[in-house]
Amino acid sequence: MMKIISILTAILLAVTLTACSDTPGDSKLKQLLQQQYDAKFEGLVEINGLKKLNGWSDNDSHYSAEVAYNIVFKKSFKAFMDEQTERPGNPLEKMATGMSAGMLKLQYGDFKAGDEYQVKQQTLTLRMADNGWMLTN
Repeated sequence: MMKIISILTAILLAVTLTACSDTPGDSKLKQLLQQQYDAKFEGLVEINGLKKLNGWSDNDSHYSAEVAYNIVFKKSFKAFMDEQTERPGNPLEKMATGMSAGMLKLQYGDFKAGDEYQVKQQTLTLRMADNGWMLTN
């Protein structure tokens, strides 16, 4: 009887540890990062070649991943800004989007459609939510 309890305990422990080690892989990290860019800059960039370089967790609900990836611009800065100007809507929201895109221009220069840049290292911070992992930064 004691042997059966020990075996059942070992199986339960293995299942629990497997469930806790559900860390996001490359494809999930790429999906989350693409969603973040799409929310800020709809239709402007595409994430390619994402690779997780390292990952660590302080607890079951927080995870950090060090990644490298390529960012490809689908439109030029000018074309994106022209689209934002022509869109109907709140002028303050359009100004905020323009300022965010301006930060991309500062970082990557006057990018054109098809330009590709390598992000050699970035740390993504994730939190476990009811629907799975989500980026917090």
